[in-house]
Amino acid sequence: MNFHVCWTMDCESCRKEINDTDLGKRAIEGYCDILEDAGWRGTLFLMPEEIMHMPELLVKKHEAGHEIGLHLHPDESGYSSGYMGTYSMDRQIEIMKKAIRTFEDILGICPVSVRTGFGSANDSTFSAMCKAGLRYSSSSFPGRKLTSAASNWAGAPLFAHYANPYNRMLEGRFGEDGLDIVEIPISVDWETMVWGGVHPQDLRVEFTDAKNHSFIIRKIMKRQIDEELPLKALVPLTHNIFDYSDPLNFRRETMIGMIKDIKEFGKALD
Repeated sequence: MNFHVCWTMDCESCRKEINDTDLGKRAIEGYCDILEDAGWRGTLFLMPEEIMHMPELLVKKHEAGHEIGLHLHPDESGYSSGYMGTYSMDRQIEIMKKAIRTFEDILGICPVSVRTGFGSANDSTFSAMCKAGLRYSSSSFPGRKLTSAASNWAGAPLFAHYANPYNRMLEGRFGEDGLDIVEIPISVDWETMVWGGVHPQDLRVEFTDAKNHSFIIRKIMKRQIDEELPLKALVPLTHNIFDYSDPLNFRRETMIGMIKDIKEFGKALD
């Protein structure tokens, strides 16, 4: 039985409120080193503005087997809103294609995956992704009710599925009237809400410690196995605003603990 562990990092250290790309580089280096020590690779979801500060590092990580994907905060690219879910399909396609061209021009890499900033989306977003040439997304937080960021996912599918061309909250199908794009949701505890009830407890490394993450990891893995899903995936996330290169960093210790628990529980489940 195969279970896919999709480690993801949203890379946005260049954002105005952070503005520390040196920290961003150290975070990526440390994060990738942890995964490589475990025999794994991850996905770096990068803002197009971010890659301008670290092209050599990103090419190096890509060559080492880590995936380079898009992370979109449109306001950082000169658009009026930072939330993808506030734009029309045509404007979303424009934003994505512009970002893809930036990746090709600077890195020589054409990304096929995307995560929208804040998980912001509307019912045109998945179709826009497909028309922009992307193949899969990891943008949904099932259960989230964050209207201020156009990030509403209450009732959305918990696990990997074909995207629906007309309604982001429904599963789609490949083929006629379908989209050739897969949504792989960020892993959440569907029974626990935080932030005053608007956001699900997710596998965000910086949210809590490894012991608390362990409960969610086991719950999510077991449910997918019990339901005999054709594609079983665990999707932790973090951001490159924490120094994963520092041996004493709490997030680094948490991530290493999560990896240990995933491997142990995976072995127990065969």
